[in-house]
Amino acid sequence: MNKRILAAAAAAALMAALAGCMPVQNGTQTNTGDSAQTQEQTQNQQTQEENSTTANPFNRGQTGEQSQEQETVDLTVSVDGTRKTVKATVYTGSGYTIAVPEGWERSDREPQWNPVAYDDAELTIRFYSGKKAEDVLEPFQRSEDDYAFEKPRQSSLAQAGAVTELRGSETDDDGITNMVAYFIDTDAGCYGILLECPDEAAESYGGYLGAMANSFTLKTQTAK
Repeated sequence: MNKRILAAAAAAALMAALAGCMPVQNGTQTNTGDSAQTQEQTQNQQTQEENSTTANPFNRGQTGEQSQEQETVDLTVSVDGTRKTVKATVYTGSGYTIAVPEGWERSDREPQWNPVAYDDAELTIRFYSGKKAEDVLEPFQRSEDDYAFEKPRQSSLAQAGAVTELRGSETDDDGITNMVAYFIDTDAGCYGILLECPDEAAESYGGYLGAMANSFTLKTQTAK
């Protein structure tokens, strides 16, 4: 079996793990827990499961990112073929929010998160000021020249609407690593959500990455 076939199979495995991972937004604050709010969480989760689709990114050096109040939400993820709900903290960045599951930590250099126990799986958010997805696709692929990319296509995220999706994979002595990148156009520029996960960890962490990407929500800018 040649490398191209292996890469295609691995990418399919990761996307299967990413598929159907729905975030539950507008969850309760950490200090609440009465029955009415529990019922509202259940209704919100059902609504997101009906409406969300799979989701992922590019641009280096985003500044001005700050965590604010520790609001928590529930994320529904698929782990080793089993769906479960996990707690996540809402991170507020520059013009967006994203839900970060417990057990994931942020890099000091940029908005990038990894599981504490497995740093080869990661989600990165970047922003291209004044640019659109069509402007960043080619330079992004050049900058990630270890990856073999498929043709970009239109896709969607649960909270951000239409996006441009780019999938790729790389093969080396350590195995196959898959990438799913989502580019989201706004009036001010283009956000990128970049997911990377080795094939060996797709079942364990791919569902987390997909749920995080689906939770990405624009706050001050308008998606197109």
